Amino acid sequence: MSAAHFHLALNHIPLLGLLFGTSMLGYGLWRDQANVQRASLGLLAVAGLAIIAVYLTGEPAEEIVEGGTGVSHDALEAHEHFAWYGLVAGIAAGVGALGALLYGAFRGRLVRWTVGGTLVLALASAGLIGYTASLGGKISHPELRAAPTAVETPGASASDVHDD
Repeated sequence: MSAAHFHLALNHIPLLGLLFGTSMLGYGLWRDQANVQRASLGLLAVAGLAIIAVYLTGEPAEEIVEGGTGVSHDALEAHEHFAWYGLVAGIAAGVGALGALLYGAFRGRLVRWTVGGTLVLALASAGLIGYTASLGGKISHPELRAAPTAVETPGASASDVHDD
């Protein structure tokens, strides 16, 4: 299994972990359910850890796909640029979640402001990671790069399509 395979397999963990963890945390705060909050904070901490592995496999994956057929260099560079912001935000959300859990364990109960602060970090992180993932999808998927200008049928080129 190559670095590109590892990167593609791992990149779903922080994205889905942040999306589910953020949703669960919001629900747990809204319904004031400490067990749901603890579970979601644990999930956010794992997602924050997983993002480090995704980031570290990114450069070796780039080396493999760069210059390949159908690979957009511009999309690759944009993905790489935003990956740094996603990394920082993901780590911040993971550290915030871990901090909220540890502070809650020290106090004997979760503290609402630490959980709320983690929710804000997780929302920002989920947005950045989602955007970074979207940019990553455009690297080798030309159908995601721009809206199609004409409907093509198999065997027909765009120049064959015309309006009457």
